[in-house]
Amino acid sequence: MELNFYKQSATPNRINKSGYLSEVGTVNGVIIKETENSLTPDFIMMTSDIVLNSNYFFCSATSRYYFITSHDFLSGGRIVLHSRVDVLMTFRNEILSSTAWVEVSKDTSDVDDYNMLHNDLPFRQDYTIKGKSSTDTIFRGGSTDLSVVLIMK
Repeated sequence: MELNFYKQSATPNRINKSGYLSEVGTVNGVIIKETENSLTPDFIMMTSDIVLNSNYFFCSATSRYYFITSHDFLSGGRIVLHSRVDVLMTFRNEILSSTAWVEVSKDTSDVDDYNMLHNDLPFRQDYTIKGKSSTDTIFRGGSTDLSVVLIMK
């Protein structure tokens, strides 16, 4: 198995990290350690500067991006790389092309009835508002009254 290693400088909650990746190198002969959890796999490989100077990698066998969470050194010059799937980067195309109902709130005091904290109007220009809840106010121009809206890309 082959892993492509990177130095990644984006915040973990950024969906597309492509512009924040600096390629460090590729390592071949990697073995994935059997695990019960596919979101936090361990990889065994020979120790190299590529691995030690990276914080992120892509596995072509699983087609997933991973954060490096830690590593352990083994005998014989081997290393175990502990990782966590970067779900946002792995599924970025699906996420960015999706359509969804989005509920936002302008008030954080109503703890029981909000799902998303409204800080900076999370709408981009290329979205079209397709519908709204019949009882709620919809985002209009400079208004800060927000509610349930259907956003279409």
